[in-house]
Amino acid sequence: MNAEDLLRRYAGGERDFHTADLCGVNLREVDLSGIILKKAILCEVDLSGANLVGADLNGVVLKQANLNGTRLNGSHLIGADLYAANLTNADLNGVILWRAGLRKAILYQADLSRANLDEANITEANLSRANLRGAKLSKANLSQANLTEANLSRATLVETKLILADLRGANLELAELIKANLTEADLSRANLEGGNLSEANLTRVNLSGANLTGVNLHRANLIEAKLILAGLRGANLEQSELTKANLTEADLSWARLYNTNLSGAYLRRAILTDVDLDSVVLRGTDLVEAKLNQVKMNNVDLNWVTMPDGTVHF
Repeated sequence: MNAEDLLRRYAGGERDFHTADLCGVNLREVDLSGIILKKAILCEVDLSGANLVGADLNGVVLKQANLNGTRLNGSHLIGADLYAANLTNADLNGVILWRAGLRKAILYQADLSRANLDEANITEANLSRANLRGAKLSKANLSQANLTEANLSRATLVETKLILADLRGANLELAELIKANLTEADLSRANLEGGNLSEANLTRVNLSGANLTGVNLHRANLIEAKLILAGLRGANLEQSELTKANLTEADLSWARLYNTNLSGAYLRRAILTDVDLDSVVLRGTDLVEAKLNQVKMNNVDLNWVTMPDGTVHF
């Protein structure tokens, strides 16, 4: 089927074009709202600026398609294949992309607010400055994705893979990241205020300069994490693992540290105001020039700990 046939039949009131082969056709800026293209082949098609509001695109193949600025809000793309598709500035507000394939897709500045991307494959995709506010991304794979300055506030990312993802400057305020895997991800300068990262894997993650005020990191794995100048005021770090973590100049005021493991951690010039260290594992911790104001540490084991004045306990 060519573009002329499709547009003529659509203009005549026909809407169902499921399984149609439209590979490589030019459909720039056309109005195809409400169209049914279920399981259609649309690889390398040009739909830039087109209106696909409310379309049924379940199972469609849109590999390397041009959807720059396309309106897709309210459409269904369950299981769709959007490998390397260009969705720059596309409107995907509220779109259902459950189990969709978006590997290497370009979603720069795309609007994905409230979209359902549960279990989607979004590896190596470019989501820089994308709007994912309130989006559902549970069990999705975002490994090696570019999410720099993306808005993920109030997004749900339960058990989501974000291994080696680039989240520099991203907004994750009040996001749900329970049991998420962020191994070696870059979250420097990110805003995670009020977020829930309980039981998350943050091994060797970069959280330098990040805002972690009031964040829930209960039982999180932060082994060898970089938290230089991070703000952790009021954070819940109970039973979390911070072995060999770098918390240089981090602010841990009023943080909850029950049974936290800080063995071998660097806390040079860190601020620990009004915290209870009695149950904390501090073996080999570096506290040089740390500010320990109103700190409870009556029964803590200080073996091999370097104190603020530089003395070492043996």
